[in-house]
This record gives sequence, C-alpha cells and structure tokens, in this order.
Amino acid sequence: MRNRVFGCLVLGTGVLLLAGSPLLADTAAGMAAFRAGDYQRAFTQWSEAANRGDAEAQYDLGVLYAKGLGVSRDMSEAMRWYRTAAEKGNMQAQFRLGQVYAKGWGVPRDEADAMRWMEPSDGSTDYQGMSGWVQLAGYGVPQDYLAAAYWYKQAAEQGNAQAQLELAYLYFRGKGVARDEAAAAKWCRASASHGYGPAQMRLGQAYATGNGLPRDPGQAYFWLTLAAKNGETHGEKLRAEVKAQLTPAETARLEQSADGWQQRRTAIAKK
Repeated sequence: MRNRVFGCLVLGTGVLLLAGSPLLADTAAGMAAFRAGDYQRAFTQWSEAANRGDAEAQYDLGVLYAKGLGVSRDMSEAMRWYRTAAEKGNMQAQFRLGQVYAKGWGVPRDEADAMRWMEPSDGSTDYQGMSGWVQLAGYGVPQDYLAAAYWYKQAAEQGNAQAQLELAYLYFRGKGVARDEAAAAKWCRASASHGYGPAQMRLGQAYATGNGLPRDPGQAYFWLTLAAKNGETHGEKLRAEVKAQLTPAETARLEQSADGWQQRRTAIAKK
C-alpha cells in the first residue's frame, strides 16, 4: 500500500508497478502528477484508474473532489468515491468516512477552516500520525455516529491505528455503540501497540487516573514514556507526576523497557 500525506492524504515513495498493467500505470502516473503539483493531470489519471475499479485511485479521486484540486470541489462526489473505495476494503477510505460521519459537516461555511484539514503531528508517513481535525464546513454531510462507528471499525480491524483510537473514544463515550469501557480499552491498547503516540498517551492517562482502566502507575509511566518518544509532549506533566510515585529503580526499569519496546517496534516497521 502506498503511504501518503496531503491534508487528508498520506503520500510516500514506494509505488509498486506491475509491468504491462495500465491500471497501475494510471495510478502511479496520477501520483507523480500530484507530487509535481499538476492536479488536473492527477485527476485525469486517477479518474481512469478509478473507473477501472482501482480502490486506491478511487480514494485519491475522492480527496481531489473534497479538496477541490484539479476539479471543482464537490463533496457529493468525494463521498461517492470514498464509499466506493471503502466498500472494496480500502482502509484509508474507511477511516475517512468514519471521520466525516463522526465530525459531521454542515455548519456555516468558513473557507479558511475548510482548507485546514488534518495535519501530521509526528512526521509519520504511514497514515498513522494524523491528528488535529478541523471541521470541513458547509457541505451538508450530517453527523452520524452509527455510520462513524461502522466505518471506523472496518478500518480498525485492518490495523489502522488512528481508527482504532477513534473507535475507542466512541466506545468510551457510548456514541454510535453501546458504552463499553472494556472495548474502549481494547481498541486504545491496539492503537498504542501499533506505535501511535496519541493512543499511547491516552492509555498512559487511563492507567494514571484509573479512568476506564485499573490505576497502575507503572503502566502509566511506561505508556507515557513511549508517547513522549513518539512526540506527544502534552502528557509530560502527568508523566512527571507519575514518576514521583515510583522509585528510581522502578523508573529506570520502565524506561529501559520502553526503549526496548521502541527498538523492537522500529525494527519490525523496517522489515
């Protein structure tokens, strides 16, 4: 799968082509055009691939319609292509639909806010590091937590770490699903185990406060330390408070464990 970041799209460098495959050639040509800033050509190439049934291109085309790049902005078309790709199992499109329905679009339009999509918080290029939603306003897509939970779950079950955390929030709050703290903890832990900093911070907070999980300063310090290693600085004050509850030997052991965990995770990611 290609990794990509452009607002709501994550761009990377590894596009695998099969010789003689016009569908993949169109998809790759669209990516090259997008990187060059030639959005109209990207639209043309991705349209051809999308109409042939390529789910990646269908998702990409949805983003172009949503952002108004190379084509007039049209959220109805964006949603149609997102859904088409999502129904084929495209994890990015599933996550995007979950976000659309969870946040709800339809308040008075603000063009400046509309262009301020999610930005990567940690420099990640694997679609896991997206945070900081700003509502894309004025397009009449209603908030629907049932639909949000459905699409988040589709992406979460495929291993999308941010979808896992968003699903955890829905379970914890009882929005779109029955309130279930055990399910919330399960999905938060799954997200954190993928190396997603915001989930690691949330898991550490839960262990520190006993909010949704049994209070455990050791586990809290471990996960807050991992979150800090992944650029989540908002938990540093809490991490210091938890550290004060532990002995120097305990903190040294937990920091060593966090270092080892991070090294193993990095090694796995490079394979």
